[in-house]
Amino acid sequence: MLSAKKLLSSQIITVYHGNKTENLIPLYGLGSIDNDYGRGFYTTPSKELAKEWAWGIYSVGDKGYVHTFELNTEGLELLNLTELDSIHWIAELIYNRKLNLQDKEVVMDNVKALLDKYKLNTGKYDGIIGYRANDSYFAYAEAFVSGTIYKATLEKALRTGELGLQVFIKSEKAFHSLKKTAVEEVPEKYRGYFIKRDKNARDTYYSLRSNQGSRAGKQTIYDFI
Repeated sequence: MLSAKKLLSSQIITVYHGNKTENLIPLYGLGSIDNDYGRGFYTTPSKELAKEWAWGIYSVGDKGYVHTFELNTEGLELLNLTELDSIHWIAELIYNRKLNLQDKEVVMDNVKALLDKYKLNTGKYDGIIGYRANDSYFAYAEAFVSGTIYKATLEKALRTGELGLQVFIKSEKAFHSLKKTAVEEVPEKYRGYFIKRDKNARDTYYSLRSNQGSRAGKQTIYDFI
């Protein structure tokens, strides 16, 4: 997987976005607020991952497309979450996405404490580079704030999983720094790749959760709040 550090070594970086709209024009101010990093435009430096997105369940249509962009990073403030402790990534996800938990009263106390200590001020940034958390990997965040998995389990998932990097275009300035260079149709076989990646993520989650080992020397949410 391409590292964020290597990605940012160039001023002009190539990113991709996959969906089922051929004539895509990214517009500032659109998008759902409850995605990984909030409202904005989500891209990836991996063309293969973007092709899978094109056949994902997040857009509607009969054909899939991958759109290629050049992002001029000059003058942009980009937050690289991959360089920070993963607990900041967890805090960002929890802040933006909707939790689906049973013991909500106890867990929401954990969430509040976590956000108070570890949520970064992302309002000053033009974009964010971080791991992608599809629904399968968001389960790790939910389990961590519930106290049911160790932080070491989360770290192992980040090291061994196939999350892929996201380059999140956030500010109006960043949108103006984005230039579309190509669009191409994606074969439907990528629908199967998307499903396979999601299944692998779920299988990995259940495997890691079931084989965490003893509590000795391992940290849970309560060691951080």
